[in-house]
Amino acid sequence: MGQTYTTTALILKRRDHNEHDRLFCLYTKDFGKIDVLAKGTKKISSKLNSYLEPFYLIKVMIAKGKVFDKLANCNLIEGYQNLRHDLLGFALINYLAEITDGLIIGQTQNNNKFDLLLKTLDILEQEIGKKEKEKLLLLANLYSLKLLSLLGYQPEIKRCLICHKGILLTKNIFDFSHGGVICEDCKKVCLIEDYVLVSDQVIKLLQLSQEKDLDFFINLGIDQDTIKQFNQVVYKLLLVNLEKPIKSFDFIKKL
Repeated sequence: MGQTYTTTALILKRRDHNEHDRLFCLYTKDFGKIDVLAKGTKKISSKLNSYLEPFYLIKVMIAKGKVFDKLANCNLIEGYQNLRHDLLGFALINYLAEITDGLIIGQTQNNNKFDLLLKTLDILEQEIGKKEKEKLLLLANLYSLKLLSLLGYQPEIKRCLICHKGILLTKNIFDFSHGGVICEDCKKVCLIEDYVLVSDQVIKLLQLSQEKDLDFFINLGIDQDTIKQFNQVVYKLLLVNLEKPIKSFDFIKKL
């Protein structure tokens, strides 16, 4: 990497730094998650401000620095205006940002993860206002499951984690401390606060999440009870991996 470098990035969050500057946490296509200093962007007159809203997709030029790399220039690629101008849509943006920021650690290059996030945003941008809240949240949670899998934390949902038999029974549980499905016969080894009973439909949906692309789920007919239970399972699984509350999820549930 030379004195300057360019990449495509999503803005995950920003915070004030010194009197006139801000630090931006960027999730980049080529370098993973990085922090960059944007000089003077607390000033209203800064020309960069119109391109530096959270979860804007931007093309950036960055200059190497001793403490922080510095934002030299940027151009807007996509602002996701349909999501941004909808209260639920904006909440979903923040949900994706919170999950991505919490799970992605440091400067690791993996275009599959970045492309997956862009694909999710494109789908939600098209579907906001057309689908009910729980279905849109399901699409966001499918991203979360696929991201966990790409990071090596894929839950086991095809066989019991204890006895290793294939999942055939109708009474199975999802155990969050073990990270997957456990059959009824092995339930006695689990702490009751660590698991929930899951229906066959939820198990099938969890299995499909590992096998199918996001496009497959856009118009897939799924009953409301299955969607709600699926969303609850993914949320609790995220809590285990993030080890902290997801503030944006609580806001989505209130809408």
